[in-house]
Amino acid sequence: MNFRNHKSRKKWQKEFINKVFKHRTKFHNTFSKIILNNIELIEGKNDHLPKSLFKFYTPTSDNIIDIKKQRLWMSHPETFNDPFDCRTGYDVNSYEKHTLLKYIQESGCVDIKYSQDGFTIDEFNRLSRSTTSYEYNWYSKIEEYDTVLRKLLENKSKDFNHIIYDVIRKSRNEVNTKIEKLRNVNIRVACFSALDRLKGFNDIIHMWSHYTDNHKGFCVEYDISPLKEPICLSLKDHEFYKDQSKYMDERIKVVILGGLFPVIYTASRVNIPKTKLNKIKFDEINGMQHNSDIDSILYKTYIVKSAKWNYEKEWRIILDGDVCNYYDNKIPFPYIKRVFLGCKMTTETMDTMIEIAEEIGAEVVMMVMDNKKFILEEHGTSSYKWDKEWAKIKDPF
Repeated sequence: MNFRNHKSRKKWQKEFINKVFKHRTKFHNTFSKIILNNIELIEGKNDHLPKSLFKFYTPTSDNIIDIKKQRLWMSHPETFNDPFDCRTGYDVNSYEKHTLLKYIQESGCVDIKYSQDGFTIDEFNRLSRSTTSYEYNWYSKIEEYDTVLRKLLENKSKDFNHIIYDVIRKSRNEVNTKIEKLRNVNIRVACFSALDRLKGFNDIIHMWSHYTDNHKGFCVEYDISPLKEPICLSLKDHEFYKDQSKYMDERIKVVILGGLFPVIYTASRVNIPKTKLNKIKFDEINGMQHNSDIDSILYKTYIVKSAKWNYEKEWRIILDGDVCNYYDNKIPFPYIKRVFLGCKMTTETMDTMIEIAEEIGAEVVMMVMDNKKFILEEHGTSSYKWDKEWAKIKDPF
């Protein structure tokens, strides 16, 4: 299935997400389960995948152990450094206005005649026509919602003001609770960069500074070509206990491919319309109930970032929390091709990383500062190893 939309500017990622959640059922209600139950959905994804993905790491013991064990840490978006990242946008004033108008209609406080304890039909219509848009222009004939409401309430009774502001307060609390619940949904993310070693890889000194503890860490190149291999689930669901390891290995590969997306860089955030926010309900234990439209919006939020970050050429793996929890949020990812060592990495960490890379069959590249330009040079490890051996055999006296 090829995800291209020639009639609009819609990105293939968004079209893919829409198609996935259209297949949602009562029993296959998460992204991963839908993918595994409709494998044909990801058959056209290979056309969009790069050859390699790069990930930068700080030199922590956890990160080093993860490389040794060839696994990938899946982060919760709350830990990301960009406060806008993975946060769905919404218009609280629009939701408030929608809720208030609904209350006014249902409570019967609209009358033809003027009243201090209600709105006239003309006042109600005036409030309905008002705008909550951020792009409000005071030259426009359309009035601003906040201004209209304030002016109307100036001539109403104190008790009626209390009633209206209580509705507004509850509406704001409700929408903020819904958004907070959506932001804490158990979906986890791993971030990469689709860099080109032949074009600009050695120029990205800022990426090394931001994500590797000022060049003390490392960068890993992952060869993801195995993800493009034909999908074959040799074990059925009822054979889970027959070979649990093989069963999980087959399926984690499929859901990784299904959850792999390039980030869309734009000036606009993904926003949840007030009508869809209004449909979100809570059950008796305060759990959130919502439909596939909300899930689709959430996934789109996770692959959209400000255009200010476009230099990162980011790709992401997005997985459901249930899948990540099974692996303690560290999924198998045996695709390491090269390990690049930062130019300020300590000797101890360097020795450890070289040993690990040799153990897992990965090439090691040492990044060295160029003496004339603001770039990094790539060196092999032979010179470094020779210097260490020479230091052991030369006579210090």
